[in-house]
Amino acid sequence: MMEGIPPGPGLLRRGGRRLVDGDRPWGSVDIRPVRMGLTQYVLVVYPPGISDAERRSVRMWRGWPMWGTLLWIAADIVLTQLIDPRAALALSTAACLGAGVAAFVRAGDARTRVRTMKATVMSGFPDPSSRAICRKLQALAVTLIEADQHRQLGLISPIQHEMIWWRVYDQIQLDPSSPHSGLT
Repeated sequence: MMEGIPPGPGLLRRGGRRLVDGDRPWGSVDIRPVRMGLTQYVLVVYPPGISDAERRSVRMWRGWPMWGTLLWIAADIVLTQLIDPRAALALSTAACLGAGVAAFVRAGDARTRVRTMKATVMSGFPDPSSRAICRKLQALAVTLIEADQHRQLGLISPIQHEMIWWRVYDQIQLDPSSPHSGLT
């Protein structure tokens, strides 16, 4: 082994694995400024017990708007150099939509069971209902993150970790606009 080089997979492989797998097995929490003093909080929780392959498929489907757009632009740029621009546009659009359909099909039923909680708060504007949703979202996220830390330290078992994950998952309401909102 060479001095100063960590053992295991390379940096590129670890980065690619993190991109596909995500930071946490249960989902993600994002806090981002939007516009005009707004801050959006988003907690995404995958169904407990989801396999790594299912989680990757769901992440690919949920990320399709971003990577699909990049695929479309890159394919159009490359193909425009090789064929007629209209044909390049048609082929790049077909590739993008085909990849989206493939991601949708591969994600299967697991994509309908993902729970998402969102809160948007405006700085300096007292909105008690938005603040309450935001506090609940933050508390649920902290619960999951602490469970991850306790599991890594060996303070709780994988079963206890999944039980905490289930409790949080059950506290997030299904999106009523979802076509599968009858699922519980």
